[in-house]
Amino acid sequence: MKRLALATSMIATALTVWAQQFPGAPEYPQGDPRSPQGNQGVGVPDNGPDDAQADAPDRGVARISFMNGNVSVRRGDSGDMVAAIVNAPLTIGDRLVTADGRAEVQFDSANMIRLGPASEVRFSELQYHRYQIQVAAGTVSFRVLRDSDAQVEISTPSISLRPVRRGIYRIDIHPDGTTGITLRAGADGEVFGPRGSEPVHNNSTMLVRGSGNDPEFQVTGPAPEDEFDRWAASRDAQLERAVAPRYVPRDVYGAEDLDGNGRWVDDGSYGQVWQPTGVDPDWAPYRCGRWVWMDYYGWTWVGCESWGWAPYHYGRWYYGSYGWCWWPGPLSSRYYWRPALVGFFGWGGGVGFGAGFGFGNVGWVPLAPFERFHPWYGRGYYGGYRGATVVNNINVTNVYRNARYSNGITSMHAGEFGHGSVSSGNFVRASAGDLRSAGAVRGQLPFQPSRESTRFTSRSANMSGAPRTTENARFFSRTPAASVNRVPFEQQRQSFSNPTRSPVSPAGGDSRGGFRNVSPNSSPNSSGNGGWQRATPSGGQGTRPQSAAPSNGGWQRLEGNPRSNPSANPGYNGGYNRGNGPSPSQPQARPQSQPQSRGGYSPSQAPSRNYSPQPRSEPQQLRINPPILQNRGNSGGGGGGSNRGPSGGGSAPRSSGGGAGSHGGGGGGSRGGGGGRH
Repeated sequence: MKRLALATSMIATALTVWAQQFPGAPEYPQGDPRSPQGNQGVGVPDNGPDDAQADAPDRGVARISFMNGNVSVRRGDSGDMVAAIVNAPLTIGDRLVTADGRAEVQFDSANMIRLGPASEVRFSELQYHRYQIQVAAGTVSFRVLRDSDAQVEISTPSISLRPVRRGIYRIDIHPDGTTGITLRAGADGEVFGPRGSEPVHNNSTMLVRGSGNDPEFQVTGPAPEDEFDRWAASRDAQLERAVAPRYVPRDVYGAEDLDGNGRWVDDGSYGQVWQPTGVDPDWAPYRCGRWVWMDYYGWTWVGCESWGWAPYHYGRWYYGSYGWCWWPGPLSSRYYWRPALVGFFGWGGGVGFGAGFGFGNVGWVPLAPFERFHPWYGRGYYGGYRGATVVNNINVTNVYRNARYSNGITSMHAGEFGHGSVSSGNFVRASAGDLRSAGAVRGQLPFQPSRESTRFTSRSANMSGAPRTTENARFFSRTPAASVNRVPFEQQRQSFSNPTRSPVSPAGGDSRGGFRNVSPNSSPNSSGNGGWQRATPSGGQGTRPQSAAPSNGGWQRLEGNPRSNPSANPGYNGGYNRGNGPSPSQPQARPQSQPQSRGGYSPSQAPSRNYSPQPRSEPQQLRINPPILQNRGNSGGGGGGSNRGPSGGGSAPRSSGGGAGSHGGGGGGSRGGGGGRH
């Protein structure tokens, strides 16, 4: 027994010495079965909402994955028109507008939309795998690149389109008001109008014209490909060649940009990790970019690197034998999009900036693998500033492992935070003494945003050549966008001047992010015009009549699968989004869902408004886009048409290499993100 006790003591001593020599070894998070307590930081309490509260599936985020020429974003929270950049985040209510340029927006690793010149799209719903896009003008191409379980609706002023499977779905809003829908690459879809729906198949074009209340259609052969189609095909080829999706979890998107900008190496502690190449010797993460204010998420990091999406919103960074490396996390876990994965602290004397901050400088450190993430956003914080929690007298290098390494800490004067770019020109270096007596910030960050904080770049938006659209136009939609509470930007900003623990009341029921919706513009009556026919409902519920014979130049009625008494829904007006939205003080009640079947959805029912995806275990074959078949309430306005035309080439973040992509998903929704395990 004495020998056993002696051997046990020697082993324990050896393990203690080994742990002290290798401080970078993985520390397991709270809830991990291998560690009941996790790594929450030394002497720092856990104050603020937990991950489940912060990561809401109805607060989706898309990203601008490519752009060239003049591209702008109309912010849904502030209403400001700002210049776009690659990797700018987009949320519900935002609009993307091209002038002489092109753009691509990724919702997840499978679904994306591309805009030609003089085009505009609006994002009326961004949830976890639920996307509703309104095409106000120009030419767009929606691409389903991989198998996906996302539910997508693309709305136009006259009809809406539901993609059914992988393929290309091009939509043209012509100057005369006609809408063209062309399907290629194996696509299959369904087009909805006020009186019914019609299928549209691969290698065909459907033209729709006439009054939005009574459209009619004609199906022809596919429209000839043009320069826009060839550019979109080149983007497909880049994405399909990408190697990086092999190494990241399904919920992580935007990893294709890592190819050509770094290499994957096998680390003994974490497995496959990505090491950036072509960076300066003193480079470190979260040191080149800017802090931008986003609705719901608050302060969000937008990096200056062309690949700076996935590594700044998912996973963890650490410094090891290869230098700085990004670890995407275990492949089998679910991840959430995060505005940044850093820890904040204040240090130094001088005049404190921000309500209740008390320090002259603010610093941040990239979180290492398994370090606890403390959100500064979420349901417990959204709506207005209610005061910061600062834990004084912490040693930063004891709390954050990356603080011990080259340029792991980035600091600046607190008064400059959120005002312009972060670069070597405004760095402030903390001394060892400063880091031993710093204050850790938990919960909301005490920095008041300004209009400058809503900009992604110092460039001004150039709207020359952009389409002219109206605020009060309407879009046809088959399903209502889910209600999302919104608080105006100015109201949030002013709350920093008078912080209170009382929550600021959010605007209720309006998913339009500040869109002003009034009575729609009138549309010409198409009755008896050159052989066009009115669409009429079928005679019986659930009975699909035969389409009218193409006896009038090939034009047919848009009918089949009719609505049952649309007027019974008080918020429904022929499927169009009108200016009857709820007032900010009167949230709109969500409609009750009906019993569902066939994989959770029936042909005449939409998913519950309280839709919440079930946790995934093993990968499985997923059916593309379950039917979206529910009457629409209100979701936003804006319309118009423009000539489409070719544009010159451009460059996106480089993508090369071989291999298949993952079928990740969820990037478009805030449940598709990472950075922390859940």
